[in-house]
Amino acid sequence: MTTDSITGRVGVPVPDLWKGAHRDDRARPRSRQRLLGPSSIGLCRCRAAYEVHGTWPTDLADNMHAAILGTWLHEGILRVLREQYGAWTELELTDGVILGHADAYWAPDHVKLAAEPHRTARPATDVGVVEDVKTKSTRALDVVVRQGPSQAEWFQVHLYAHLLRTGGLKEHPDLPAGEPLPVDVVRLRYVGREYGQVVVQQRAYDEDVTKQALAWAEDVLASAEPEAMPRDLDGPGLSIICDNCPFKTACWSLDRLSDDRAPQTILAEDSAAITEALSAYADAAEVESAAKKRKAKARKTLDAADPGTYGAFKLSWSGDKPRPPEPDPEAMTRILEGLGVDIPMRSGGRTSRTIGVSRVPEAD
Repeated sequence: MTTDSITGRVGVPVPDLWKGAHRDDRARPRSRQRLLGPSSIGLCRCRAAYEVHGTWPTDLADNMHAAILGTWLHEGILRVLREQYGAWTELELTDGVILGHADAYWAPDHVKLAAEPHRTARPATDVGVVEDVKTKSTRALDVVVRQGPSQAEWFQVHLYAHLLRTGGLKEHPDLPAGEPLPVDVVRLRYVGREYGQVVVQQRAYDEDVTKQALAWAEDVLASAEPEAMPRDLDGPGLSIICDNCPFKTACWSLDRLSDDRAPQTILAEDSAAITEALSAYADAAEVESAAKKRKAKARKTLDAADPGTYGAFKLSWSGDKPRPPEPDPEAMTRILEGLGVDIPMRSGGRTSRTIGVSRVPEAD
């Protein structure tokens, strides 16, 4: 059975799109590189260490459809930036330790090109700009709008700028390879995979951000083994990045879990770690309780408000529709009992575990 839906029976085999797409994705040069990539810096030190030490992935998922769709969309976006706006795209950059591919670069006019490409739309500019393009789900895009780019995303585009500014460009038909190229502005362009929304964030190149990124990378490169690096994300079930990490099983010992316990149980290594987790739980519970009260009051205050835009907020309503009739278990039970028929039963399973955390009063 393939992952493609087939209608009509004419006896002609149908190639499985996604099986082929996953094979193609794993053969891409970026999927096989072993140097530390800018896109991994600032994300999770443990994951980056697995990459640096050449660990074979323990989790090669065959359901990465959204990521592959993002790759295909990404390729089309770069083609538009190249053909319509004169960008140099997919620039291979390295300093021998870090290897990256900058999505798009616009050089200022004073840079001497080896051969002027035929790009009539190349804009005149007196600044150098490097851009990274990211495709996002609508939900992830909303996070960018509300919170801005993550530290790892700023690290990534600043490292592309750093490699360009320090002569890290490899052989190129138009730009001078091995020579410093000016970058004054770094840009992140986010494109929604569902509806094509575009969000752009840009800022002046900041040397301090680059220094932070390089220090993060040096920490990983100096690691004796991946397990020596901390897990910077919350783990499977709590982080979508962990859910899709190619080293998920190795990092979180998923093959040694028992009794349906959460992967995060491996963090409770001793009583000190348990005490720390209890403190975090108690602190969060107190904040959550206060927040729920504020939210409940705000919700009741808004109950009669009309949909619309109010300042920086948009209010909309959904639901409040009649539900279809549904079975009445109590009435069915009464009928069966009245007929003298045994009521069918099934295993009730087990109740969910609940946790109780309270603070121990301080001794006088």
